Amino acid sequence: MSLPSPASDQRHTARQRHPARRTGLRRPLALAATAVFALATGANAATAPDPALHLVGGHLTATSELSEPTEPMGSAGSALPQLRRLIQRQADAWNRGDGTAFANTYAEDAEFITFDGTHLRGRPEMARNFQIYFDNYTKGTRLVFTKVPVTLRYPTPTTAVMITNGCVANPGEPECRPDSHSVQTYVAAHRERGWELVSFQNTRVQNLLPPPRT
Repeated sequence: MSLPSPASDQRHTARQRHPARRTGLRRPLALAATAVFALATGANAATAPDPALHLVGGHLTATSELSEPTEPMGSAGSALPQLRRLIQRQADAWNRGDGTAFANTYAEDAEFITFDGTHLRGRPEMARNFQIYFDNYTKGTRLVFTKVPVTLRYPTPTTAVMITNGCVANPGEPECRPDSHSVQTYVAAHRERGWELVSFQNTRVQNLLPPPRT
């Protein structure tokens, strides 16, 4: 039988003197870990896919059977119904060539990145410039949404980020050309009047990278 070393004897004495030190730390650490996990999952949980909406006969129509996204709990409530109405108004205004009506689907202080990279700030600037687009560069085209939304997330209870798919169809084209699809990112904020679109970014789909693994 070997004798305990001075170091091991000191550790044994310390355990006798403070028998609850190690076990006493476990419960607070476990509670803290549980709280951090709950906050992280609650703040960043993504929603499920939403039914695709297609522009049929001038109106967006649901065409898939995917489940409704999970909506946040709280006073702000769901952004989806109001965002869908705003998207429909955008398509109608674009197809009429009405720059003011198109800009009115956004908040007064909204920012908009156009298809050619122009950065528009505020509703008046958006209305003025979109009328120039409609009268000169996109005259007679149709705004077609092929899926609304692709995803809808709530970084905070009063902020919604929605991604959609769509294109601008040229006169006489019944639907989007394969090379005309774009991805749109909308940011909405819940304010006194409800959900408002405050930011927009449009990117043409080029598929430079290989498809993601499934």
